[in-house]
Parts: sequence; C-alpha cells; structure tokens
Amino acid sequence: MAAVDWSTLPLDLLGHIAMKLETIEDFIYFSAVCPSWNHVSSLIKHQWRPIPVPWLLLSENTSNNPHCVRKIFNPSNNKCYKLNFPKTFEAKCWGSNYGWVAMVDRKLDVRLFNPITKAEIHFPSVTTIPDQNPYNEEIDENEEKYISWYLRLFMRRLVVLKVAQNEFVIIAITIDHLAFAKQGDKSWTLVFIKKDYGITLFDVVAMNGYVFALYNDASLVYWNIEDFQGHELIRPMEYSLLEFKMFEEFISGLGTLYLVESGCDLLMVLRFKKEVLDSDGNDYHPDVYETFRFSVYRLDTKDRRWEEITDHATLFVGSNSTMSVSAKCLQPNCIYFTDDEFELSSLATKFGGHDMGVYDIKCKKKWRFYEGDDIHSAYCRPTWFIPQL
Repeated sequence: MAAVDWSTLPLDLLGHIAMKLETIEDFIYFSAVCPSWNHVSSLIKHQWRPIPVPWLLLSENTSNNPHCVRKIFNPSNNKCYKLNFPKTFEAKCWGSNYGWVAMVDRKLDVRLFNPITKAEIHFPSVTTIPDQNPYNEEIDENEEKYISWYLRLFMRRLVVLKVAQNEFVIIAITIDHLAFAKQGDKSWTLVFIKKDYGITLFDVVAMNGYVFALYNDASLVYWNIEDFQGHELIRPMEYSLLEFKMFEEFISGLGTLYLVESGCDLLMVLRFKKEVLDSDGNDYHPDVYETFRFSVYRLDTKDRRWEEITDHATLFVGSNSTMSVSAKCLQPNCIYFTDDEFELSSLATKFGGHDMGVYDIKCKKKWRFYEGDDIHSAYCRPTWFIPQL
C-alpha cells in the first residue's frame, strides 16, 4: 500500500478536520505538521473555538533561569508546558477569559499579553490613575519601596472587559479606587465607588452587558458596560438585595469573596480560611493559612436574594482571576483555587503560594492538583487564564 502524502490533502478537507479539533494543544500540533497544514490553521484560527479550559500561569523561577522560562499548567491533563516569558518576570499578572493576561511590570506599565501568540496591547501606566496617595512622596520613583508599594499594595486586581470583537477595556481595582482605561488612552478614568469608613469593594465581574461590584456591606451595584467607553466619571446603579445573614459572619473572619459569571447566572463564592497552629497548638506562623471550605450562592433576580447551590459548573478562583467553565475533562461541582493571600504571605519565604487545590462542594473534600514548587513569587501568585489564539 502506497504511503499517503498528508501535505497534499485538499485545503477545504484540512479545514474541516481542523475545525473538529477541541484543544489548543491539538490545534498547535496540527499547524506544525507541514507548511500546508500551517497555512490552513492560519486561515481558520479566528473562527475556530477550543473547549474553554483554564490554564494556570505559574510563578516565575528567578534562580538559574537565564532564558526566563515560565511554566503553564493544564489541569485537564496534568501537563506542564515551558514557554519563554521574559516580560512577565517580576510583574503582577491577572488572567482573563479571552486569552489575555493583564500585567503591571516593574516600570508600572500596563499591558495585555497573550501567552500563546505573544501578542501585546498597551494601556496607560498605573501612575496615571487620578487622586493617588503614594506610599511616600519623598521616595524616588526608581526605588524598590516605590515599586513594591504599587505592586504589592496599591494594585489589587485588573479585570479585562471585551467591549467589541477586538476591543478591550481594563478595570483596575486598587486599595481605594476603581478606574478604567481603553486601548489608546493616555490615562485612567475614575469610577465612582463608596468610600465610607470600613466599606471595602470585594470584587468586580462583567456579565450580560453589565459590570457588577459587591461591597463588604453586602450591597451590590452595577453599571452598563457601554459606560466604560467614555472618559467621564461614571456612577453605579444600586441593586437592592434581601438581608444575607451569613455575610456579617463571613467578613469578620479570615476569608475571601468572589463574584463569578456562570452562563446567565451571577454567582458569589465564599472562601473560608483558617490560621494553622504550630505543633504545640499555641501559636501560628504568620505565613501559614489554609482554605478549609467554600460556599456558592446564585443571585435570584426575581426575589432579589442569594440562594445557596451545590450544582454548578467547574469554578476557578484566586486573587488574580475568576471563571466558570463546563467541560467534560473537568469535574463538575468542584472549585479550583489558588493562593490569594498577600498580607499574610508578604514576608513568606517558604509557605507563600501554598494554599491551592480543588474543593468538591458536594463531598466537602479537597485535594491538591499541582505538586510543583514554583508557586511563590514576591508579587504574583499563579493565575488562571483561558488560552486563545
């Protein structure tokens, strides 16, 4: 039987084959077979959509790593991929659903970076966010304390919004501001938020054309996503909710709250953590903390209340990103979580980044999904992102 020359297959047939592929890995392998297959993949890559499975961009290894290799972990097959990411080193990173990783580097510049294609989109420096109160005005802008203040304390999170096919807006959550910037802007525009004593903005998420934000007094507010395309100070609309009894108990302890878009539902995920006592049970090491359970709530828009649920898609949470996916290769009703402590782990040399794993909401059990040691960074914890070409 004569050997088949796969490079001579008709282009339309190759296109049909490629559109059946389900993962980023398979599509990349397909494009690497030969020039004709690579040509077909370049023609259809904007129409092809993989099964959305988050990958984990692990922390950088700064010792004996001259080529700035950084690992990406795929939880669906437990594989690690090594890629060259020099621009992400010593930067603070946040993932997104759109293939982009948002980052603030040591020059305090902001950009979106695609780990697969290496494409970049530049945004204004975080130093252009109005009405800041820097760590110490007498500190030179090139000094480590100045940079560390921005990366460790000032910048809490960057949220990526997709407002058109290839147009993105970034929302910055800082210690005392909410601001946004569009591609091509020279500076950030402020968003009106509460600044009463003791009031903290927990999280922000985009869903169905709106942007929602939740405060620690249980108030939920929202904006129309089109409001983030101008340059005016925008004010939110209040969404009144019935009393949530667990809320006060939760915020008085050690834990984190996340907002997650899940299809047409808005979910609130409560993460409960505890301090770990030493072997004598007398005290705890300030770097040692542990997540011991989660609770998930769905917003009932009809009755305007949060209702607890145990059936949901696979959720991914952490300080850097939150997302919800339905994929056969992942376990439903489970929450993949990464370390989100910065205050407790800011001085950590051994334990920082350790608090991550998988939690089964029904069985109330947890286990680790990654056993590597590249989980600690001075500025950036491992972060979830959904890869796209």
